Amino acid sequence: MNDLTHAWARVETWLREHRCVSALEALNPPASEQATQSLQDAIPYPLHPHLVQWLHIHDGAPMYDAPIWPGGYVPYGIDALKGGPEYMAEMLDEFNDQRDEDPENWILDPWADPLWLPIAGTNTGESLLIDHRPGATWGNIIEVDYEGNEVTAVRWQNLGEMLRLMAESLESGSPMPYSRQYTYAPRLDEGPPRYLSWKLERIQD
Repeated sequence: MNDLTHAWARVETWLREHRCVSALEALNPPASEQATQSLQDAIPYPLHPHLVQWLHIHDGAPMYDAPIWPGGYVPYGIDALKGGPEYMAEMLDEFNDQRDEDPENWILDPWADPLWLPIAGTNTGESLLIDHRPGATWGNIIEVDYEGNEVTAVRWQNLGEMLRLMAESLESGSPMPYSRQYTYAPRLDEGPPRYLSWKLERIQD
């Protein structure tokens, strides 16, 4: 069992032990090898192995039925993932158009890249992406929030790290690292149905 699969097994164990399974049960079954290959055939670069490992656990979920990841993120299934490159191209065109309107005063970093692949979203429009650019950033989990102060920010080194930190946070009850200013604290809401939420907490100086 690889580290990512082991980390997610710990998350699922915690959710079942705490009778918090509504989002868990909404996740799709594992993707087949054939379906995963069809995704790779549709993406013009090699998929990060952590994404492939995740898809062999769950092929995403219907939007917005399973906000299972911190921040209310719902992981995309293969059909949605296939549209990632086209979406990134559209977002990059939008960025370039807006920057070109006032290039001398433009200060924002690009909020899209041909080698970023969106892997999860929220019902309020934020996205998580995997950076597929070669080098030190390969595998980074980037959050894109068009209404936020940063717009784009690296949150975790890779998907495996995100799931491991999630498992550790649930098991210990301690906050999960998120940014320089905030952490995510797990909260068990009684519902019904009972569900897991993550509260942003400011890091005290």
